Amino acid sequence: MVCFYSTLNYISIHIIATRSVRDIDTNTRRQFLYNIPLPTTQSNTDDQQPPFISPPMELPTKIKARIPSPSGNKIAILVEENTPTISGDKSTESKRFVFEIWTNNGHSLVNRIVHQTEKHGAVCTDFAWFGGISWSPDESALVYTAEVNKPKSLSYFATPTKDEESSSAIAGGQYTLGVGKSEDWGEKYGTTALLALFCLNVDTGKIGKVENVPKSADDSTTLGGYVLGQPLFSPCGTSVVYTGWNAGEKGEMPRRLGAIYCFQRPCKIYASSVSELLNTLSTSDDKETTSKEDASYTCLTPNDRLARSPRFSKPDGSTSKLAYLCNTKGFDTHGGCMALHVSDWDMDKGIVVDGSQRVVVDVVQLPGEREIDQVEVSDIKFPGLFLHQLRHGCFSPDGKYIVTTTEWGSVNKIVAISLDDGSVSPINFDFLKREDGIGSKAQQFLGFTEDGGAIVSQSESNRPTILGYLPPTFLKDTSTAGCSSQVLADLPPISSTSFSSLKTSCNSDNGFSYQIMTTQPEHGDVRVPVGMILLLPDDVGEDEKLPLIVVPHGGPHTCMSTSYFPTYGFLCKQGRYAVLHVNFRGSTGFGQAALESLAGTAGSLDVEDVVAAVRVVVDKGIADPDRVGICGGSHGECIYVRSVRFHSRV
Repeated sequence: MVCFYSTLNYISIHIIATRSVRDIDTNTRRQFLYNIPLPTTQSNTDDQQPPFISPPMELPTKIKARIPSPSGNKIAILVEENTPTISGDKSTESKRFVFEIWTNNGHSLVNRIVHQTEKHGAVCTDFAWFGGISWSPDESALVYTAEVNKPKSLSYFATPTKDEESSSAIAGGQYTLGVGKSEDWGEKYGTTALLALFCLNVDTGKIGKVENVPKSADDSTTLGGYVLGQPLFSPCGTSVVYTGWNAGEKGEMPRRLGAIYCFQRPCKIYASSVSELLNTLSTSDDKETTSKEDASYTCLTPNDRLARSPRFSKPDGSTSKLAYLCNTKGFDTHGGCMALHVSDWDMDKGIVVDGSQRVVVDVVQLPGEREIDQVEVSDIKFPGLFLHQLRHGCFSPDGKYIVTTTEWGSVNKIVAISLDDGSVSPINFDFLKREDGIGSKAQQFLGFTEDGGAIVSQSESNRPTILGYLPPTFLKDTSTAGCSSQVLADLPPISSTSFSSLKTSCNSDNGFSYQIMTTQPEHGDVRVPVGMILLLPDDVGEDEKLPLIVVPHGGPHTCMSTSYFPTYGFLCKQGRYAVLHVNFRGSTGFGQAALESLAGTAGSLDVEDVVAAVRVVVDKGIADPDRVGICGGSHGECIYVRSVRFHSRV
């Protein structure tokens, strides 16, 4: 997560970056906070020396989020604390969440707001999907997601207390699904069942639930209803806009399944007025804090089966732009191609302007089918948008572009999307200033700076992450030669090897190389190339044939990119194996038609694609055909089993 704000004296701009890195010694992940200054002049970023970078600071594990306000003057820090509880002679520990509000550019703690258990359960800290914390434009309030409290219950054989009788506690409900037991979303969301929205006034500390939202008619259990997430305030500050997942309402999805890998769950974008709720929260009286007096919610995407990731532009006069990802028909595969829609937001009325919704980029079935986008990245034309969320602050300062990262074949590519004509232009650059393979890097857009430049990252199969800066002219320079760029930090891959300082040399090649290849097999109905990433150790003899490890990815509807993965780099460099990643048809990043072609053909199409990719490497004389191994997890393991059987028949 990367955020930006000015230093106290406003002379220079700093990047405040929170980074999670692997610690092999303890088999854990550690959080570090980096404070990286941007150069004061960006007139010649190619020749400029990198600025001095102070050592990072390790963050305690109890800090779950740091959310800067729009101006950067305030920071909300979400802390998970262990508190002792004494009952008789026994002492136990319980967890609670605390919002700390810091002002003066994060230098002064002005308020600590303790989680009110009667309001909600645990705050959702999954910011990759369900969760989200957003500041109001005037920086007086936060909106966030948290678990809905379970209904009170007691044993059939217990004698209820007066409080339990008055609260209508459900006898025997502690083991009943929908009462004491909740159905979660599975896999990594094993503690997430039903999420609701809450607003918090950072001055008074009062918390109120957003009540005017889509929900089940029976609010006494956690069986049905909607899971609400990804909230943010509208630019006018009178509404919150959010994503709502159907979690059993009206029988459309009776069971919640693993959302971590299943991105086809029905969801829509809603808006709820919170003016009255915010007014109530700003007072110091004991008045009930709910949004029941606010107007009813509005569904902004009634005709789209899948819609998520709402993002606002900066206001331009009386309107702002609301962008979001959607797929009108939806898809049955785990992942899929998303469209980009944009609507106008009325700043005075706090609603979407009627008839303003338009499709900027539609779902793409086959790469190159859009005549407006004929540029190629690694020999593949634009395959459509394959991403889970838009970045906060994805709109360019002039409001003419949306900048995001998408899977483009086997590459994570930064693209600029014109809101005028919908054209998609790849942003080309290379921090290492090499002439070859400028389109093979895995690059990520992290956000805009105040001067209109961009903070981006770059990694490769043989190269850990580099953090860098693109000048404000990068949106105008779409040449294949690449725009100018500057390295800000060359980040170490593993915390236990180096975390006290950041290198800026960017000269290490890590002892192995990689190349992107494609092949077009004869089998299969959808004629889309099969992507491959081949890792090779250095100093391979002219006639040397290497043992080959084939690694099909899991999913199956995901994609292996050219990002840095230490595990496979170790096998390649230390074991002197050639490592082959195969993006068979059914992978994301190659068009929706290719992805859907795997449905009904899994176990045959994917296996034959993997075999065809191996034959390409063997025919080139790179790999020894008698020393080919295969490994994989999840769906990759299924391919492993079937490919072994396939090989035994041929």
